Amino acid sequence: MRRNDGQGWPQESGVAHVDAILPLALIRDRAATDLILSGLDASGVAFALFSPDDVLSYGSTAFRTLFDVQPGARTFADIMRNCHATGIGPRVTMEIEAFLAMAGERRRSRPQRTFEIDVSDDRWFLVNETLLPGGWLWHVFTDISMLKSNERVLQQARDAAQLAADTDPLTGLVNRRAAMERLDAEMQAAFREGAALSLVLIDLDHFKTINDRYGHARGDAVLRHFAAAGRQQLRGGDIFARIGGEEFMMLMPGAGMPEAVATAERLRSHIARAENRVGLGCAYTMSAGVAQFCGTPAADFFERADRALYRAKHRGRDRIERAD
Repeated sequence: MRRNDGQGWPQESGVAHVDAILPLALIRDRAATDLILSGLDASGVAFALFSPDDVLSYGSTAFRTLFDVQPGARTFADIMRNCHATGIGPRVTMEIEAFLAMAGERRRSRPQRTFEIDVSDDRWFLVNETLLPGGWLWHVFTDISMLKSNERVLQQARDAAQLAADTDPLTGLVNRRAAMERLDAEMQAAFREGAALSLVLIDLDHFKTINDRYGHARGDAVLRHFAAAGRQQLRGGDIFARIGGEEFMMLMPGAGMPEAVATAERLRSHIARAENRVGLGCAYTMSAGVAQFCGTPAADFFERADRALYRAKHRGRDRIERAD
């Protein structure tokens, strides 16, 4: 008959399960054993001991609170099903039986295992799982919420720094360095998958005249206006970059020549209409060259689009030309 000895240890016929694993010296001095357990429990550390058949043989007060251990819960599966049903304790984002099957494969799979869990109150714990002789399983849960918070702050700082390094400060578009990296990555993906990829190079026509006539502040406003118009006209997943003073690039994964030309023409027509330049105070136009990726190196891909752009400017500007 099972009973509890008042310290959290279930017993069979007066013999605690822990006796099977605790050092003999401690078993002989049960007072020392109880004192150690009392100290550990008072420390507020969450720890638990599971028997070879995954019955909870001992759980500290902090563990029982963390996992919302109910009086009738005996096994790890019982505890986790209750956590999943009540939304208390560790977050389980998959169907509970699938989670238990996955956890069953991992538990006792190695002599020692360390992993992280997050719980419903947004805390994080580092779990140290130790497999003891006879199949007993010892868990210690260390609160690492502050470390995870600092980790998130650092990650956000890294992301912000990376974004700043990749962004043109005037227009908010991708800058030349980042655009060239994306060009290389998208070319590799297109080659690997046999997918279409198009590149559009754009120049704003007679931009120096705008600066000379209206001043650089107006020129900057034109660049920002064009960047906003481009964002509006591009498809989701397209990359729009400022790669020079008045030079821009559109990289269009999955787009063949007809779709890329149509997108560039849509943008050209948009900025040509006066109603789309309200408040800008001047008119401007664009020329573009479009090339479709055909498996050649990046330099060739870029050069083909650049030659098409040159033809557009040579043939009167405010037009789109296709690469050979």
